[in-house]
Parts: sequence; C-alpha cells; structure tokens
Amino acid sequence: MFNILKIFHLTHVVADLRTVDQWYDDIFSPTRYLHGPVKIAGRNASLIAIGDLIVEPMEPLRDPNLPNQSVRRFLDRHGDHLHAIAFYVDDVPAISLHFEKHGIRMWDITGTPVKPPNEQFAIWTHPNQTHGQLEFAIVEPFTIDPRLQPAWSNDFWRERHPLGIERVSHITAVVKDIGLAKRFYCDVLNSKPVSETETRHKRSAFLSVGEDTIVELAQPLSSDCAEAKDLERHGDGFFGVTFKTRNLTKAAEFLRSKQMKPETTAPNVIELGQETAFGMAVSFTGQPLINDPRL
Repeated sequence: MFNILKIFHLTHVVADLRTVDQWYDDIFSPTRYLHGPVKIAGRNASLIAIGDLIVEPMEPLRDPNLPNQSVRRFLDRHGDHLHAIAFYVDDVPAISLHFEKHGIRMWDITGTPVKPPNEQFAIWTHPNQTHGQLEFAIVEPFTIDPRLQPAWSNDFWRERHPLGIERVSHITAVVKDIGLAKRFYCDVLNSKPVSETETRHKRSAFLSVGEDTIVELAQPLSSDCAEAKDLERHGDGFFGVTFKTRNLTKAAEFLRSKQMKPETTAPNVIELGQETAFGMAVSFTGQPLINDPRL
C-alpha cells in the first residue's frame, strides 16, 4: 500500500521563465533553491518556496530534437497556465500498480509510458483521467527541498512579508462533473472530504489530499465566471491557488503598491486574475476553511 505525503510542488508552465521568475521575486520574495534545464524532461525551470508551498515555474526547452516534448505541447495548446500538482509518495511502484488497476495511464520523466511496478522515482498521470495532471515522486535521500530541512521556517512570509502568508489555503481545480471528480479523489486517491459550498457562480467540494493539502473541486454554475471560461477553454484542470493571509487589507495594499489590481471575488477574498498572474488565479483570504483538518 502507498501513502501520499506532503505536496511536492505546483507546476506552472509559462512561455518566458525569466519574466515569470522576476514576477515571483517581486511579489512573493521566494526562496529559489533550484534553477536550470532538465533535458530529459524537455524543460527549463525554477523551484521556489513561498511559505509552505513549492512552485515550479517552467518553460519548454527550445530544442525540437528533444524526445520529451510534453511541456512544449502543453504550452502550445494552453498558453501560460497551471499544469499539475506533484505530491511526495512513499512507494511509487505501489501507487503505479494501484493506478493500473483503475485504468489510469502513466508516464515517467522522459515521457515514456510506465509499466508498473518498474518505475521507482516518479510518475505522471494523464490529465484527462485525473481531472488535471498529477505527479507522484519519492523523497530522495539527499533532498534539497528547503521545507524538509531542520532549520526551515515559514516565519518570514507570515511575520515579515507584507502579504502575511500563513499557509496555502487550497489549490483549485475546475471540473465539469464534481461528482465524478470527487469519486476519483476519494475512491482512488483516498482523499477525505472537508466541506462543500455553493455560490451563484460555482459549486465546490474541498478535499484533504495527503498530509497537508486541500484541493478545491470547483464546478461552475454560470457561464460568465472565470472558472467557467477556463473550463471551456482548457477542460478539467488546475485553475489557481489561494493563500491564507494574516491581514487581507495589508495584503491588498501591498499588491496595489506593486501595480497589481486585486479584485474582491467573495467576502474576505481578493484575487489576481489569470491575465495578471500568467495564466493562473492567485487569491488571498482572511477566512480559514470550514473544518480545515490542518488547524
């Protein structure tokens, strides 16, 4: 049997990594602990820590002869957009065998189809089967993930940075059929229901995945909301991330000082839309999630 552990990272595919890295630096002051190309994966990327979240902004390598063109194909189809959630898992062969039983296709880092239980390091799922692409990887013995080091602390973002980020509240996936998506998360990924809400624009189910991640499955109820437009263009997949802030007013003032235009999208929520945040929605809330098991 396998166990899903911490979130590894949130993958953000972009056309211009240099510009996006500068944007992350300016807005979030992240800890960047890796930057450079990985030819077998066909991408150039950074790994940055923002409090308890790792984000991997990446661009495709500009080499048409590379065998793995998946990042290039994603960018050509979707433009700048969130791509995947990666989780740490304690047993890659076990989860790949589990997915095989459910008919879920998988690939390795080179883009080669996985034949369970041969892959030991990491697998990627087919996004059409898992409501957005998912990655599952082992924690390597000499990991440089700063959150897994003894001296790591979120205090800078919580106490000193103007955004006052306490934690990631949740990551949002837009879905056509919330019941179907819930069955996948609960029956296949062993996720636990947290709460459900409904507004004029969307129906949401919040699920606890692994040790510390909440995923919001959002089914649009009106055609004029941002989630509906994203779903229409891109299909099921990841839409945005919401941070819990200590002071929503101070966070909004800081974003405006950076020439950002945060919009109020719900009570106690402000958002930088996809046109501002390179194809993803970045929200900040002063309200904890109902029944949040991490509190």
